[in-house]
Amino acid sequence: MKIAISSTGEGLTAKADPRFGRAPYFVLLDDADSDVPGVTVLKNEAAEAATGAGTEAARRVVEEGAHVVISGSVGPNAFQVFERMGIPVYLIQGDMTVREAYERYQKGELTRMIIKRL
Repeated sequence: MKIAISSTGEGLTAKADPRFGRAPYFVLLDDADSDVPGVTVLKNEAAEAATGAGTEAARRVVEEGAHVVISGSVGPNAFQVFERMGIPVYLIQGDMTVREAYERYQKGELTRMIIKRL
């Protein structure tokens, strides 16, 4: 399973970025085959876009095969992309590394994002 975490840098020791669409990187962890997840770093080309950064970043993460997204804040348009694809979004709070965000997800300590419809 691939888990995409918004990140300020490249790797497990980088800080998890509280922003999704404007995060400079996404660290994708693939934990399907072993106890130690495979790591892929995806530069977020949409981060500098004038508009639509979240939606474009969401499309790119989906194209990379993410099954789960972890970030501090995901806008409603990006969230809709994930919702349509059946990809759950989990929220980080506070200052933590990518590794810590992943470990908290594994322990079930992150809150799943839900948008209530009126």
